[in-house]
Amino acid sequence: MLPIQGLKCIYDTNGRGWAIELVLKAEGEDAVRRFDVDGPDDAEMLIEAFEDSSASIFDPETGEIIFGYEYLDLDAEEEDEEDEEDAEDDAEASDPDDKMHA
Repeated sequence: MLPIQGLKCIYDTNGRGWAIELVLKAEGEDAVRRFDVDGPDDAEMLIEAFEDSSASIFDPETGEIIFGYEYLDLDAEEEDEEDEEDAEDDAEASDPDDKMHA
């Protein structure tokens, strides 16, 4: 598997077709692979997938392009915020200066 260093969108004016070029890092040298796509929408989709991915590789044996993503656990962040709010509430409740005098 070869890491993808960049993508290039190409429109061939002679053949009137769209293609994507992958710039790959291969054993001390850069390699380029070109793949035809159906149109600009497909090219844009691939470029966006590359930009949003945390890792992109090309498998020369299968011809597959693989985009990997790291997801943020939003539930964990919400729990952390709730814990901080609870800690602040507890601190305010135990503050002797806030007690009411009768």
